[in-house]
Amino acid sequence: MQLAGLDGEGGDADLRISGTPWTSASGVADELRIDANSGMADLKEADAGVVSGTEGFDCTTALNETLATWEARLAAVRDECGRLHGTLAGTGKRFGEVDHRVASRAGGVQTGNTPDWAR
Repeated sequence: MQLAGLDGEGGDADLRISGTPWTSASGVADELRIDANSGMADLKEADAGVVSGTEGFDCTTALNETLATWEARLAAVRDECGRLHGTLAGTGKRFGEVDHRVASRAGGVQTGNTPDWAR
C-alpha cells in the first residue's frame, strides 16, 4: 500500500493525515460541551418558577421528572464532548507531527496564483 506519495514517489505503509481535521473536530466538540453546559443553566433558570407557578396542578410531578431526565441527558452530552475534545486534540497533535515531512514535500508543488474556484 502506498499512501501520501508525491511526484510518483510511493509512501511507506504508514497513513499520513493532516492534523487539521482532528483539531477542527476537537474544537467543535468543545463548542458542543460549552453549549450543553449553557443549555443546562438555561433549563435550570427556566425551571426556577415552575414549582410555584404550577402548584396544585397534576403536571408538576411530570415536569420535575422531565427536568431530571433532560439534565441527565445534557450532562452526558457535555461530559462526552469534553472527553472527545481531549482525545481529538491529542490525535491531531500526534498526526500533525507525523505529517511534517509530507507537508514540506507538498509545499513545492506549483499551483500558480489562480485560486481553486477560478480554475
